Amino acid sequence: MTRRSQMEIYIDILKAVAEGKKKPTHIMYRANLSWTRLKKYLDFLISQDLLLEKDNDGSTVFALTPKGKDVIGYFKRIEGELYHKKKALPSAVYAQYK
Repeated sequence: MTRRSQMEIYIDILKAVAEGKKKPTHIMYRANLSWTRLKKYLDFLISQDLLLEKDNDGSTVFALTPKGKDVIGYFKRIEGELYHKKKALPSAVYAQYK
């Protein structure tokens, strides 16, 4: 198993919230983090104005800020560029290797 970078963890948390996982325990399971680590990452994302912490009838929920939505949008565009279907090179490129 490879170790995730902090950036990957931040994106996992933002994606979890974007997918509707708004409660801390749901985010924790979706991002595969312990409570202590999750709290640290949530605090950072809140301090960067990417997440909002809200009270929902006595329970805590999280929501993306407009800035957080932008970050998810940027990530999806980058992901699309990196993982799009590879285009075949023109046959002329391979001609020199025949």
